[in-house]
Amino acid sequence: PDRPRDMGSADFASLLAEMAVTSEMLTSGEDLAQILRELALRALHITGADFAAISTFDESGQLSRFIYTGIDEQEARRLGSPPVGRGLLGHLAQLERPLRLEDLTTHPKSSGWPAGHPDMVAFIGVPIRAGGRTIGSFYVTRLRGREPFDQVAELAAAVLALQAAVSLSSAFARERLGRLSVLEERERIAHDLHDGTIQSLYAIGLALDSMTTQAELPDGLREHINGGVEQINHLIADIRAYISILGARDSPRDPEFSRDLAVAIRQLVPSSISTVVNLTAAALQGISGRDAEDLLYITREALSNAVRHGLPSKIAVDFRQTETETALTIQDNGVGYDLAQVRPGLGTASARNRADRLGGELTMLGIPGMGATVRVTIPRSPNV
Repeated sequence: PDRPRDMGSADFASLLAEMAVTSEMLTSGEDLAQILRELALRALHITGADFAAISTFDESGQLSRFIYTGIDEQEARRLGSPPVGRGLLGHLAQLERPLRLEDLTTHPKSSGWPAGHPDMVAFIGVPIRAGGRTIGSFYVTRLRGREPFDQVAELAAAVLALQAAVSLSSAFARERLGRLSVLEERERIAHDLHDGTIQSLYAIGLALDSMTTQAELPDGLREHINGGVEQINHLIADIRAYISILGARDSPRDPEFSRDLAVAIRQLVPSSISTVVNLTAAALQGISGRDAEDLLYITREALSNAVRHGLPSKIAVDFRQTETETALTIQDNGVGYDLAQVRPGLGTASARNRADRLGGELTMLGIPGMGATVRVTIPRSPNV
């Protein structure tokens, strides 16, 4: 865009210097979550805002990520879930140029603030566009009582959006390629398990079952063989459930916990079972795409086990952050179980491996007649 009227040579030189800092930051970034956090911080700094956020949109135009800075953890926990892209944020996704407002609360698309939200007034929203569509947006605001943003701040945000578009397009492409590779590997593993392992186990089970028809077989041995056949059938059922989880993600979209949790609940939990979901913005803000992938797997495994074995009427999923840890809890009010009598399956072993990869701890608790709880706790660094 043209240089604004109130932008002097010193402002222009400062803007060029900030562009150079941003370029260096973006060049060194590989992880998409880290890039988004750094971009939100850059938007806060170069515009002199009190609050800054960056969102991304999927190919259908739905808000898929919302990364913010300027609100502390206590405030974030009180606010609960992040925005879903309605109101002014949804309107900005339809624009091609920046939107600068002296008072965002007077805009017809403004839907107001949730209880406890800081009173933001001055606003700049800038779409991040690539390939002819909006792939994300910047939002910066100032608290009531501060001066409105000027043209210099608007230009700085617009330039940052141009730089972000290049970096985010590359990061999205890398993640999609990675997701495609993972999906192809999952498909191969599922195929091998189904056409190889299950068929072999099935053949062994048939052979053992046929032995029990022999009249001369001692009763004690017949009981042992029947027990072995039953164990094989249980193992086949476990592998089939594991294959179902492997094949559950049928899209190369980047993993995003709140969006994909809703998909998992629709796929795995019958409508006759009520679900209660509480996801705090602070917890969602603090996880990477890889973390989300592992947490989603653990959640799917817990939901699947609850539905298949627990016979619950209600399942609750809670994801929150405290000063010391990030915690995911899946709890049901089903029949429960005695851990000493339960044989861990392949899915449970994989869930424990994923919790270990997160640097966390997986706890499973079942109380006969009172339901089951699966909980993952991930320690937080004091400086995070």
